[in-house]
Amino acid sequence: MSWWCFPFEHLIGTPQKINTNDHIGGMMEATIIKAVTHSANICHWLHQPDCPESVRQLKPMKGPRHAHAKWDSVNFSCYSMHASNTTIIYRPSQTERPIRGQIQDIISISTSNEFTVQLCVRHFECLSKLLYDPFVHYPYLLATTYSSELQEKVDAINLDDIVAHAAHFNYSLDRTVLVNLSRD
Repeated sequence: MSWWCFPFEHLIGTPQKINTNDHIGGMMEATIIKAVTHSANICHWLHQPDCPESVRQLKPMKGPRHAHAKWDSVNFSCYSMHASNTTIIYRPSQTERPIRGQIQDIISISTSNEFTVQLCVRHFECLSKLLYDPFVHYPYLLATTYSSELQEKVDAINLDDIVAHAAHFNYSLDRTVLVNLSRD
């Protein structure tokens, strides 16, 4: 629960989409392996320096928006795609202390001759002083209660500004518990 299964589903779906020409038995496996080999050879050729530039330009280009971004071997996604991989702990600037937020969008920004990935993040409101945080007595759990409301202001951050991946659970109408999933 709360883990992204898309890579596994994608892996299972790929062989199902291969055209087998209605062959069964040994002929079907041969057809599948030929299709996989052909696509792998084409992909390899497109990455070679001797591939003509006109063919290289025919490769599909991604738009400015992304469904996910990988950083420090952790996969992050925007809230509209997969809510479980959106909660992070980040620093909007080097001088500020880390805050908890939710990724709303992932976009590519063109700077001079390269592309950089930026995350559009809204951070969680602090818990009202009138509400009790039951996790305050367990500092080693790395869990903190916040308001379930997100601020309207959107911070545009780079992947380097991420301090840790986090998990969140809305356990009441106005409270959310956030757990730091840092490996350190």
